[in-house]
Amino acid sequence: MAQQAFKVASQEVTTYINRYWKYSPSPLSIRQLMDFGRTATSQDSYRYLRCELPIRLAHIMKELHHLPNILMEMPSVQTLNGWYSQSLSELIEFREKNADNDSDCMVDKFTDLIHNINQRHSTVIETMAKGIMELKTVVKNHSLDHSSLQYFLDRFYINRTSMRLLITQHLTLFGDEEPFKRHIGCINPNCSVMKIVESAAEDASSLCDQYYMAAPKVEIEEHNAAGNLSPVTICYIPSQLHYMVFELLKNSMRATVEKHIEGYSELPPIKVIITAGKEDIVIRVVDRGGGVPLNKLDVVFSYMYSTAPDPQQSLFDAERSESISPMAGYGYGLPLSRLYARYLNGDLKLSPLEGYGMDAYIYLKRFSVNANEVIPVFSEAATQRYKFGNLSGDWTCPQ
Repeated sequence: MAQQAFKVASQEVTTYINRYWKYSPSPLSIRQLMDFGRTATSQDSYRYLRCELPIRLAHIMKELHHLPNILMEMPSVQTLNGWYSQSLSELIEFREKNADNDSDCMVDKFTDLIHNINQRHSTVIETMAKGIMELKTVVKNHSLDHSSLQYFLDRFYINRTSMRLLITQHLTLFGDEEPFKRHIGCINPNCSVMKIVESAAEDASSLCDQYYMAAPKVEIEEHNAAGNLSPVTICYIPSQLHYMVFELLKNSMRATVEKHIEGYSELPPIKVIITAGKEDIVIRVVDRGGGVPLNKLDVVFSYMYSTAPDPQQSLFDAERSESISPMAGYGYGLPLSRLYARYLNGDLKLSPLEGYGMDAYIYLKRFSVNANEVIPVFSEAATQRYKFGNLSGDWTCPQ
C-alpha cells in the first residue's frame, strides 16, 4: 500500500514538473530585491513567491531527472530528490489550490511552510556532495561524464542559491528572523568591502593557525578609482561576499604555509587589493604559494576534485555562516565561490604563476541595478547536453 502511495505521489510530482518547467523564471536584480524590501507588503511577497518558487524548483528537478540512472540510485541523491519532491508538492498547494486567497492567515501559513522548506534544504550541498562521493565508490572515474556532471552541479547549486535568497529575504522581512541593523532583508545597501575582507582574513588566519600553528599576514589595500577617495562600498549580500573572500584566503594561506613553512624564518604575506571602477568592483588576492599549472585550472574548479582528505566537518555555507569550514575537504570551496560571484552577474577567476604563486580575482557589479540573478533555465539545449555530453567537437583536441 505504501509503495503504491509513493508511486502515485511520484507521478503527481512528475506532472507538476512537466507543467511548471514550461514557465520561464523571473530573475531579479539586487536593486529590485532591495526596492521590493522597502515598499512591498507580505501579501506582495507571497503572491510572487507562490508563483516563482515552483517554477524554479520544476526547472532544476527536470534537469535532475535527466542525470544518469546510476547517480539517481545513490542513497543521498534519492534523499535529496525526496526533499525537492515534497517541497514542490507543498508549494503547489498555494499555487493552485489557494490561488485566490491572500489573507493574512494564508500568508502566515505560507511563511511557516517556506521556513520549513528552508530548514529541510539546509544541507543540500553536503547531501549532493555525499551522493557524488557515493557514485565515485561504485563507478571508476574514467567512465564518468565529468563535463555533464559539472554542468548540472553548477546549475543545480545556483538554482539552490537563488531559491534560498528569495526565501531568506521573505523570512527576514516578514517572518520571525531578525534582520541585521541597516540591512534590507539579507542585503546590505552599503556593505564595506574592506570590513568584509578584514573579517574573512581574520577567520581564515584563525583556521590556518589551528591547522598549521602558523599563518601568513594579510596586507590589504583599497583604491577607489570611481572619482572619489571614499571607502569602497557595494550593495550586496555580506554572507556571500564573506564566503568568496574567505575561501580564496583560506586556499592562499594553505598553499603559502605548505610551500614556505620549511626553511623560511617568515612566511611571505598575502596581499589583497580592493578597487572600485566605473562599472566593477574587483578584489584581487595575491599569494606566493607556488600556483598551479595552467592545465590544472579546470580541475581546481571541479566538484570531483580535492587535494585534501575527506572532511570530518560539514561544508561552510554562505547562508549558514556560523558553520566552521575545514581547511580543505570536499573541494567545493572554489566552485561554490565562483557560482556565488556569477549568480549576481560577476565572476571569479584565477591567474596562476606556476612555481611562484596565484592571483585570484573576484569581480562584482558596482551598481545594484546591474547585479542581476543569473539562473538556469531548462531547455532542449540542456537535454542535448545531458544526452550527448559536450557537443563542441569542431576543435582539435591536444593530447
